[in-house]
Amino acid sequence: MARANVGCGLACYSLPMPSEPKSVSAESSRYSVLTLAAAGLIACVLADMVHEALGHGVASLLTGDRILHFSSVGVQNETANRFVSAAGTSANLIVGALALLLFRPVKQLTAFSYFLWLFGAFNLFNAGYFVVSAILNSGDWANVIAGLSPPLVWRSAMGVAGAALYVLSVRWVAGSLGRLADAGDITASDLPRLVWPAYIAGGVVMTAASIFNPYSPSLILLSGAGASFGLNAGLLFVPGLVGGRMADGRAAKNSSAGSAVPMSYAWVAVAIVIAAIFIAVLGPGVRFVK
Repeated sequence: MARANVGCGLACYSLPMPSEPKSVSAESSRYSVLTLAAAGLIACVLADMVHEALGHGVASLLTGDRILHFSSVGVQNETANRFVSAAGTSANLIVGALALLLFRPVKQLTAFSYFLWLFGAFNLFNAGYFVVSAILNSGDWANVIAGLSPPLVWRSAMGVAGAALYVLSVRWVAGSLGRLADAGDITASDLPRLVWPAYIAGGVVMTAASIFNPYSPSLILLSGAGASFGLNAGLLFVPGLVGGRMADGRAAKNSSAGSAVPMSYAWVAVAIVIAAIFIAVLGPGVRFVK
């Protein structure tokens, strides 16, 4: 940036400020990192509850397979059940698709519509569970195909199908946000800010809760960090996919009236309460007695 001559006198101070700092300040005020992180934390926790409670939990009740223990990393049932095992990811995919369909009419990002987009994304990214189960031969979908022959063919087919579904999910999530970018409502420089705080906040709370799981320390990596930082890594591809089709540095149309997720103490407070309950209660889990 050019600097004014030292000898220009007091008149130098009447010059208008350069545009770059004003632009940075405007972007910062439009998108609060704390609010974005809070929305991401809530969306990630609720997506986990869709998997465990709405998926495994409801399926357990429908089949009469008694729940022995319920926690953030899994549901322990009295007996092995293919339907219960399949219900978790299935619930995520259905709910994730519904969330993105509800997001489709959105014209501008607000705290709630941003949360809705993330909620859809975190649910759909559970498609990666197929790949994990195929590679490790463990987890929900390994239980679903257990005993089917030939096992290698089933695992390979499941892994390929899961990878394809995951890629489609990432593209759908990126395309949903891309509509707002195409309309000029968000800029290429906004994109990393809309991804990283939510990704980190969700991963941290999921991993923190898994530390207290009563099953095995290995679940901290697999069902804590793996189910959050791992499965949700598709979110990190969104800036590249959306930004690649945008004019670099393009300004948002009427940014003062466009997308905005400003600082919200309400969202932050709700996120803190949810994180505390999730870690303190569902981390160690709830045991059900006869």
